[in-house]
Amino acid sequence: MAVSMCSDMRWRVFVKNMETTVKIGIHDHEQKPQRILVNVEVQGVYKAPPEVISDCFNYDHVHQLAVKEWPQRAHVQLLETLAIEMLKHVFTVDNRVDTARVSIAKPDIFKEAEVVGVEASWTMDDFVKHSAAK
Repeated sequence: MAVSMCSDMRWRVFVKNMETTVKIGIHDHEQKPQRILVNVEVQGVYKAPPEVISDCFNYDHVHQLAVKEWPQRAHVQLLETLAIEMLKHVFTVDNRVDTARVSIAKPDIFKEAEVVGVEASWTMDDFVKHSAAK
């Protein structure tokens, strides 16, 4: 008789420096699309070992929002808007996520800096609280 070796395990899934272009900024010269770098880290408890993609957090969801949808959206002023949108997105697409961190940076703002940006992190409780506040 075969015995299943599957159990639950804490996973950390990340996307680093995914480049996309969005309409973002508060200054007049920022009214055209700009490059941004998107970093996302999610943690949760998933099956181990995973056998199919549905056993895991699928980072295609991050790519879809950042690279496919954001370039088509209306102009936003703040990086924080995008960070919160991504946080909401990762908790919505996979209810096994219990913590997430998102950073978004502009690499072309100051010649003296490699990047400038924002970072935010949420727990599932934070997501529930922010979702209920609407």
